[in-house]
Amino acid sequence: MIGYFLKSGDETVSDMFSPYLWMDYGFSTLFEKRFSEKSYGNDLTLLLIKYYVEGKFEINGPRNLKVNNYLKKDKDISVDIAVRENQFHKRSEIERRKFIVDSTRSAVTNVRKKLENKNFSCNFGELLSDLNVISEEYLGV
Repeated sequence: MIGYFLKSGDETVSDMFSPYLWMDYGFSTLFEKRFSEKSYGNDLTLLLIKYYVEGKFEINGPRNLKVNNYLKKDKDISVDIAVRENQFHKRSEIERRKFIVDSTRSAVTNVRKKLENKNFSCNFGELLSDLNVISEEYLGV
């Protein structure tokens, strides 16, 4: 249901950011282990969160979080999030994890707002509830 994409300014930054999403205890890994078989409705099969992480080179990410258009044919939507050096790179381990959790929640909440006035089958409340469960595990709460 939730997928992640990473574009970074250099390999070092990518190697720093990736484990927070995909390695053994990455947020995406934990979510998939727990909820991979769960369906949240008929109209959304993928909510793709795309991180544009600043590195040595300029990134072409958005200035602010940007919810893209829903693609009815593919039943997906994406959210672009720019990650500046001061938001992630120079932060502590727990602050980095909180950034991943907060940006994921924000992406889901903003997609919900964008699609709320449409006749749309997706249980965003349940998705956010499940994210809270994984967030507690991920943050070690």
